Amino acid sequence: TAATRRVQETFEHPYLILWISHSFWIIMLPLHTAVEKLKRRPRTLAALRTEVLVASAALLVQRGQAADPRQYRAVQTADPDGVRPAADPRPAGHASGVDADGVRVRATFKDDEDEESGAEPAAGSIESARALAARRPWWVVVRVAALAAALVGLLNASAYLWYVAVALTSMSKVTAIYNTSCFFAYLFSVLLLGERVRLAKCAAVGVSIVGVVLMALAGPDAGATAATRSSELLGDALSLACACGIGLYQVLYKKYAVPRDFHSLYAVNFMTSLLGLSTLALCWLPVPALHAARIERFALPNRAQALLICANALAGVAFNAGFMIALALTSPLFAAVGVMLTIPVMAVVDMAMQGQLLAWNVFVGGAAILAGFIILTLAEYHDSVRKAQRADDDNDD
Repeated sequence: TAATRRVQETFEHPYLILWISHSFWIIMLPLHTAVEKLKRRPRTLAALRTEVLVASAALLVQRGQAADPRQYRAVQTADPDGVRPAADPRPAGHASGVDADGVRVRATFKDDEDEESGAEPAAGSIESARALAARRPWWVVVRVAALAAALVGLLNASAYLWYVAVALTSMSKVTAIYNTSCFFAYLFSVLLLGERVRLAKCAAVGVSIVGVVLMALAGPDAGATAATRSSELLGDALSLACACGIGLYQVLYKKYAVPRDFHSLYAVNFMTSLLGLSTLALCWLPVPALHAARIERFALPNRAQALLICANALAGVAFNAGFMIALALTSPLFAAVGVMLTIPVMAVVDMAMQGQLLAWNVFVGGAAILAGFIILTLAEYHDSVRKAQRADDDNDD
């Protein structure tokens, strides 16, 4: 945020900065691959490829987008030589393949064996995903790339509002209002993910929102001009619209881009890199339109500005990669409220870099945000304990 504000003091091209910064996300998969190869027991590229394909196929299977209109289930049988399968003697209606670990995958369609046995097909299971990935890997990649392109449109449209708002109001207010996305994340989680409304989570969101409102009350100085007040009001409104869009994006990412039965940080970083690739390939298209409409004239940054943009991009890679992992492993609400912990930090940055004195409402608001995060952490912990107890009870039965 600080780097973005500094570069926009002399280079007011927010969309170009956004496009460059989000395109940097491409580096996440190569970085993770390098880390995997530097481990004491590195995994092969074939094994990593299989992990990504299975995770991607699981997304399609859980959405009912199987490669064949008929549902199927997958059966794994160990391949004797671990290299290639023997010829499959089974009749039509079955498909075979071998994954990177030498495991043979056979897909059995619903219209034969399942109907004879009366068993439910395992659509949505990891076995089905393995079968789909083995049979049509490129089809899986194309469908997931289309999903990334759709998600990145919403993400970049919302993020563009944030980049514009940074130049209109203070960093602490932009950060505070942006983080009301936790409210929208919870609202959309209830509407789209079917999450139950719980008092503790509502209280956590409420306390956090109160903290945000308290911090946003700081307003401009008494000597500020009418133009400055109008600018800050517009910046606040854009930040709020950004928060709504980001909350919706977080929930849609959780619903459509995170497989329910497959947990892989490598697959998460694959999706992050895919979002960066979609940004690089598609999101340059508005640049000529913005230039022609005189909204944002195209220009190349000088050396100092380019260094600040790269610093912003690398910080964004670290932040968003960590956020995507948190979103995949927890919930949209928990990730959104967790990010609120940046608000007190940004208030201190405002004080240090711009000489702004911290008012009482900043301290009280920051404390309220921290209290909301603690309440939500306890609520999430109790939810996980209840789920574990229910799972144990089901196993006992």
